[in-house]
Amino acid sequence: MRPGLVLLASSLALLPSLAHASPYALHALQDPGTTTTTTVTTTSTPAPAPTPATDPSLQPTSSKAPPSQALVEPTPDPTPAPEPTPEPLTEPAAPPPPPPNTWTRHGFGIRGGLTVIPTWAVRGYVQSLTNALCRGNSIPKGNLGEGLSRVDGCNFYIGGEYIYRQSENFDIVPAVAYHRIKAPDGLWLDDGEKDPITGAPNLGSADYTQVNFSHVALQVDFIGRGNLIKTPDFAWQLGGGGGIGLGIITGTGFRQTPLGNPPGSPNGNTCNSVADFADFTKCSPHYQGPSSDDNGLPPPPQGGLSLDDDGANPLRYAKCTKDSCLSTDLDALGRKKGLNLPVIPIINILVTTRFLIKDQFGINITGGWQTGFYFGGSLQYFFGNK
Repeated sequence: MRPGLVLLASSLALLPSLAHASPYALHALQDPGTTTTTTVTTTSTPAPAPTPATDPSLQPTSSKAPPSQALVEPTPDPTPAPEPTPEPLTEPAAPPPPPPNTWTRHGFGIRGGLTVIPTWAVRGYVQSLTNALCRGNSIPKGNLGEGLSRVDGCNFYIGGEYIYRQSENFDIVPAVAYHRIKAPDGLWLDDGEKDPITGAPNLGSADYTQVNFSHVALQVDFIGRGNLIKTPDFAWQLGGGGGIGLGIITGTGFRQTPLGNPPGSPNGNTCNSVADFADFTKCSPHYQGPSSDDNGLPPPPQGGLSLDDDGANPLRYAKCTKDSCLSTDLDALGRKKGLNLPVIPIINILVTTRFLIKDQFGINITGGWQTGFYFGGSLQYFFGNK
């Protein structure tokens, strides 16, 4: 047999084994351009390689595989930021100034109140007197222990004022006001008029006394105040001060007519005690004569007194009611005037508290001494900022 045929038969016989052994061998055999002679050695067929489905070492797990170091590029370190340049030290800025403390500069008000001349300020000089205590005709304590024989009327004042606020806490207050200072008509008896033996009051030495020092006051007060409470809308102030001025007398002043001794009345009523001084029909003024505690005038002529027209009036009595006597009769008996100055000095001492609302409306409460103790207040309106 030819050698070429033998080689061809051998190649065909070994072709399956070569296909399992290496696919490249089959490819070489099929390449017609290859002339190289390959020596085939018969060996045992190797076991097939395990696949991932059958290899226990290649089974999936719950842990993720670490990333391949070959594929992760290292992150370069960031360039460090430059250090900030420290700012130069400076002095802290001063806080802004507080807003200016403003207040209304001007104002005007209406004032009014009550005035009382205390009995204790007078009773050291008299055994009997009258007073206006704003309590009707009721005698305090129901008796004459304080020397009061009559109580009636009420003294008061009313007027206007201008307020100039020199500062938030100091006011200059010019004011004009009418003051009623009057006591009811009564029989006043000096403290020294007593019987030297018994010490009983010498009733005939009393004087029918009229007191009316009503006046128009022109004054200026200087008042300092401090704030107890202060908010933008409300202020409560407390303070005090004083004032000076002049009072122009509008009343009749101080006038007296001697009661006459012995005391009595034209209708026969007796005048036996200070308590009887409250009724002028019991204790009526009459002409006493030019001697001792005299009237200072000759006796009134017949017909010079009102009682002369009603009948005999030999003791020259004035015509009186329970509360007053006829003024023309008193003049005929020699009514005397005293302390009738056209003006009187005014000294005012005061304490005050004021409530300010929005620095525009003021309620001022004031008390002190001015021709007597007084208590009152004023309503004030302010305008014009500082």
